Amino acid sequence: MTLFVSQELLLVLLISLQCLSCLAIANTTLDRQAEAFLQWKSDLTYYSDLDLWTNATSPCRWPGIGCSSMVAHGHGHERDAILVVTNITLYSCGISGGLSKLRFTELPHLVHLDLAMNSLSGPIPSDIGRLAELSYLDLSGNVLNGSIPPSIGNLTNLAFLDLSSNYLSGRIFDCTPGTLHNLEYLNLTYNKLTGPIPSSLGNLTRLYHLHLGFNNLSGHIPREIGMLHSLVLLYLAYNNINGSIPTTIGNLTNLNLLDLSLNKITGFIPESIGNLTSLQNMDLSTNEITGFIPESIGNLTSLQNMDLSTNEITGLIPTSIGNLTSLRSMDLSNNRIISPIPSTFWKLTNLRTVGLESNDLSGVLSPEIGVLGNLTDLDLSNNRFTGSIPPEIGQCRNLFSVRMSGNLLTGPIPQELGYCFDLHELDLSRNYLSGAIPLRLSYLYKLQDLNLSYNSLSGRFLGLSTIKSVTVVSLDHNMGICGDPQYGLTGCKASKYDDKIMVIALRILLVFALFYVFCLAIGSITVAYRRRKLAKVSSIRNSGDLLSMWNFDGNLAFQDILNATENFDEKYCIGVGGYGAVFRAELQGRGTFAVKLLHTLEDSFDDGAFHAEVEVLTKIRHRCIVKLHGYYSHSQWKFLVYDLIERGSLASIWHDQELAKELDWPKRVTVVMDIGQALCYLHHDYDDPIVHRDIKSSNILLDHDFKAYLSDFGMAKKLKDNSSSWSTIFAGTCGYIAPELSSTMVLTEKCDVYSFGVVTLEVVMGKHPGDLLLPFFCRTEQHTKLKDILDKRIVEPTSDEEKDVILLVLVAFACLQICPKSRPTMQQVYQALTARSLPAPIVKPLNEIKLQHFHDFCETIRNI
Repeated sequence: MTLFVSQELLLVLLISLQCLSCLAIANTTLDRQAEAFLQWKSDLTYYSDLDLWTNATSPCRWPGIGCSSMVAHGHGHERDAILVVTNITLYSCGISGGLSKLRFTELPHLVHLDLAMNSLSGPIPSDIGRLAELSYLDLSGNVLNGSIPPSIGNLTNLAFLDLSSNYLSGRIFDCTPGTLHNLEYLNLTYNKLTGPIPSSLGNLTRLYHLHLGFNNLSGHIPREIGMLHSLVLLYLAYNNINGSIPTTIGNLTNLNLLDLSLNKITGFIPESIGNLTSLQNMDLSTNEITGFIPESIGNLTSLQNMDLSTNEITGLIPTSIGNLTSLRSMDLSNNRIISPIPSTFWKLTNLRTVGLESNDLSGVLSPEIGVLGNLTDLDLSNNRFTGSIPPEIGQCRNLFSVRMSGNLLTGPIPQELGYCFDLHELDLSRNYLSGAIPLRLSYLYKLQDLNLSYNSLSGRFLGLSTIKSVTVVSLDHNMGICGDPQYGLTGCKASKYDDKIMVIALRILLVFALFYVFCLAIGSITVAYRRRKLAKVSSIRNSGDLLSMWNFDGNLAFQDILNATENFDEKYCIGVGGYGAVFRAELQGRGTFAVKLLHTLEDSFDDGAFHAEVEVLTKIRHRCIVKLHGYYSHSQWKFLVYDLIERGSLASIWHDQELAKELDWPKRVTVVMDIGQALCYLHHDYDDPIVHRDIKSSNILLDHDFKAYLSDFGMAKKLKDNSSSWSTIFAGTCGYIAPELSSTMVLTEKCDVYSFGVVTLEVVMGKHPGDLLLPFFCRTEQHTKLKDILDKRIVEPTSDEEKDVILLVLVAFACLQICPKSRPTMQQVYQALTARSLPAPIVKPLNEIKLQHFHDFCETIRNI
């Protein structure tokens, strides 16, 4: 029994000793690692959390240090785990100093080492090759120098190695079979490495990124590079590599990016390059490559960017290039390519930039250039293109830069270039262009550089004073141009043709002046006749001073109104308009009304306008038009009695921040639709078309539910079948008047349409649109984004509301067309508002839409 107890005690003692031993090992390991870190810290300058590295805490709790548990020793279930440092991440911690004091031998279990973007200097210690478990090593962005230690090849578990952006010199390490066989990412760019690319790199069969650019590497590209079947990126730019591109490069079928630019590579582009069907970016520029562009290049259907510029390439542009429909950028400049651009080229509708300058290309530019609607930069300079510049180039509305200098182009400069509103640079110099400089070029508000020198242009150049951004204008060596001396031009002399034009213009002005005087005379006679007729009507009345169309006793109502307003005391006044003031009148048992008191004491009062309004309004019954209850004509007062609309006018809303916020996007859309419906009724659904003549925000009233009503027909005019216009009295309010009305005095329904466009834009902006009413091609706001003009007092429209807001602006700009015939009718407007459909090209996120887009699709409103 005693022996049995002794054996149990002995077993407990042995287990305890083992645990104490493991604990001692763990503590000893961490202590040694902590000591190694603190020793290295003492040699560093730092601006980070390294102050927290102290003996007071375990290194596993230090910033930038990570630990993992590992099995120490034991058998079966008796194995024990201890903590060891496995991760050092001190990325961009402001550390300077060297690596020589860091004892890598104390970190045998290190898996991850990231010291990138610091100021570490000196050589990479050879001891780093003893980190047998290391899989991630990033020392990029430091000032390390010396050579890459060969011992780095011992890191057989290494998958990621980045030593870029240092001052490392010497040769690239050899990668014999079994060395670095797990490496997937290798980046040695921006160093001072020399010598050839070692053929042993072909043994790194797991490699998918190989960055060796911006060094001083020489020699040829080894054939063994074709063994890297997993390679996705090959970057060898900016070295001194010579020789030809190996045909084995065609084995890299997973390659996405190939950059061999800025070297001394010679020979042909191999046909095998057509095997790289996953390639998206290819840059072989600035080398000494000769021969033709292979037809097999048409197999690279995933290619997005291709740069073969600044080589010695000859021959034709292959017709197979039309297969590269994903291509966004193409640069073949500074080569010796000949003959016309192939017709298949125009299939590349995704192209943004095209550089074909400084070749030997010839032929006529195809009108199909207009299909390249995404084009931003076009350079065809220094070739031998002939014929005229196709006007279809104006369809490339995104053009930023056009350079066609140094060709044999003839004919006029197409005025359609004036539609390329993003154009910053236009260089058509050193050609044989003729004719006048198109006036439409003055619409290019972003233009900075205009060079039309060394051509045969003629005529008067009116200048680019409207373009604030222009800095360089070159028109020299065009003998036929005259104009502003600030452009180096001589003044224009008046020709016989100009004199004839002046005489014709004066005659036309004289005819219009006589016609205007005639109209005034007829108008005066008409007014006098109507006043005499009204006087006769008045004398027939027994009272001699009261006309009533009220549906109850006129005298009683008249007296009630005087009592309710205390003889039109100012305290009851709720608004003032051009024809009079509006008063609030509460008639007991009959409700509250708005009484419009007209100015009658001046000789300027027009009885004709008063009765015109009454004649129209008493017959109108529409839910979006303010109801007229009656009218009164008295020797002292003349007034109209309407329904009172509680919230007042839309114009007053803009001056009340809280009400403006309450008028959210759905309510604003409803306001526009209500007024559109009212005008549609007046123009198209009433017995005789009616023109309101004074559509403005102060004549739009809102009730408690923000339902809109059209009011104030003091300017209304009924259009008889035999009278499509009225030129006797100028009508409307400044800022809302159609432009043709101020010059021609001709009134049509299209004048109301224009004013409706102003109000619609005002609803969207929360204020009068101001400069946005200028002719489209004369305003700088055409490239303003839609989101920038929206009323900022309310939240941005939701995704569901965006479509309605866009439609309102599209309708507004359609109504604001300068030419009355180009404007839609109110029936077309109301149909568009109720259909709530947009043209497909304008259906895009709100923050991507420019005001220019609305101009382009105004016509669609008339086709709905």
